[in-house]
Amino acid sequence: MKTLLALSAALALGACTPTNVTSIPAPVELAGRTAVDEEARNGIELGYKAFRLALELGVDTGAIKGARATRARAANVAAYRSVGVMRQAYATANQADWLAAARSANIAVEQGIAAVRGQ
Repeated sequence: MKTLLALSAALALGACTPTNVTSIPAPVELAGRTAVDEEARNGIELGYKAFRLALELGVDTGAIKGARATRARAANVAAYRSVGVMRQAYATANQADWLAAARSANIAVEQGIAAVRGQ
């Protein structure tokens, strides 16, 4: 009888333990992800800065004007906002917003570079 009670108690306690436990990533994994995120962020910011420099140079020399300048300016405003959102999301570890803002910034920079090049 004692054996049956002990077995019943063990089974009852076993039923209380969670079976669907999500694993917490190891610190090495988290550090690796953070390093990749930092490099991606730096690449996006450098891309924006290069675009912005090319835009300023083009406008200052008179090579970019009219509709081309308007398109480049709109892309610059969109990229600037997206980079700002990306920085904020990164600072608060908001991955979903970070990814969306990074995508938006990349698209805006690509559009701006196309406008600067006259495409």
